[in-house]
Amino acid sequence: MIQKARTVFIAILLFLQIPFLFAQANKPFTGPVHLPFEKGLSVLPNKEGQIWISYDISSYTKNYPNVSNPQRTLLNWILLDTGPDFWHQEPFSVLTADRNRLYVYHTPQVQQYVSNVLDRFMDPKKKNEFFSIRILLVQTPDWRTRAAEWIRPWPVKSKDIQGWLLRKEIRNTFVAELAKRSDFLELNTAKNQVPHGETYGWVLAGAPKKFVRDIQIAADQPIGYIADSGSVDEGYRIEATPLLSTDGTQVEIAFRCQSTVVEKMLSFHLKIPTKNAPRQQLEAELPQILNIERKEKISFPKDLVFLFDLGMIPLLIENPQNQNTLMGNLSKMVSGKSIYYNVLVLIEAKEGGISD
Repeated sequence: MIQKARTVFIAILLFLQIPFLFAQANKPFTGPVHLPFEKGLSVLPNKEGQIWISYDISSYTKNYPNVSNPQRTLLNWILLDTGPDFWHQEPFSVLTADRNRLYVYHTPQVQQYVSNVLDRFMDPKKKNEFFSIRILLVQTPDWRTRAAEWIRPWPVKSKDIQGWLLRKEIRNTFVAELAKRSDFLELNTAKNQVPHGETYGWVLAGAPKKFVRDIQIAADQPIGYIADSGSVDEGYRIEATPLLSTDGTQVEIAFRCQSTVVEKMLSFHLKIPTKNAPRQQLEAELPQILNIERKEKISFPKDLVFLFDLGMIPLLIENPQNQNTLMGNLSKMVSGKSIYYNVLVLIEAKEGGISD
């Protein structure tokens, strides 16, 4: 917790310095003072045979006129595969994009990988491919006692996630068995399909939790002090980008989920003496925050259903016994009380987007 608080503090300091950094950028460039440097570059370093390629991605991004930076989906996919450090070490390389073009400077082998990824995203033959993504919740992991006969393990990289496969003809039986439980919830019945190559997003957001984090004596103020307020954005988010393999037999999913809740508020008192209240003590608070993130990229056969078991994750749920409440307004799903749920995500390919 101390390390996390220190990280947050450093991030806040860096954020506060951004206006200063941009102000410095408006000044004429003079270069560093304490080290030699060269200005300008006539030839890019290419000792590993790197080549420069500019890929036209406008046929993909034009489908999202109201989305800011749709090229981020392509960049994120590549970065999830390679890792961000791959592009910041030898050999010298470049990966960047705007709305119309993706620019890559790397070896021919890496360029071939990038070409294959972009071909898969923009293959017109896959435009009618859809994927179902269902978010299911139960409060205990004993669902596996009954489901063991229907699921088989599937390898995943993350230690916090388990993967399972089940046959499509068993999927409805599996969900129906879960639905018999009094603690069962399905979050996204109204929106659970995504086209091939697009990013699916589901958000359960609570109102910002506000608190007084510090109080300072201020004799020039009518009340004699100034309160410094803070807030925490609680909520839960799932993102998934499904992509078919070149031959269409495998589904590859880039998956991410985040959950942020305030477990409790830790209160403490500060001595804030004023003229009218020389012994005054006022209460301030510090939130104890639980932040969980799960990231994974997996591949599985298209003719099967994949089940992500994300483990026990804290969510903000109003009434775990009343599913009808959860099907309505999202604001009704937030109560300020965190409950741990075993989060299960069912993913399967559905050609033409037709549910069965």
